Amino acid sequence: MPQATDKIQIVLSESNFACIEGATAKGSPVRSPIDTASQHGRRNGRGAGSTVVITCSEAQAEELLRLAQVSCRAAMQDIKSALAEAREGKSKP
Repeated sequence: MPQATDKIQIVLSESNFACIEGATAKGSPVRSPIDTASQHGRRNGRGAGSTVVITCSEAQAEELLRLAQVSCRAAMQDIKSALAEAREGKSKP
């Protein structure tokens, strides 16, 4: 059974990640996963370019979604998709 500590992986393009990173205040509850992704979350893809993976809790993902709604609308769909996938996984027996 999933635990409250289950992590969500949000895959963003480099440009969407840069937007979220720039909009996240130092000291914010989501700053730690942003900093970790900045250092360790980059993946190189073929054709689509590089992506960055943010690994965070559901609460942090919700906060990132709120931030994206205000500052980085292009990142909203990727965050919504990651949240939906995580919630779908929780509802499966």
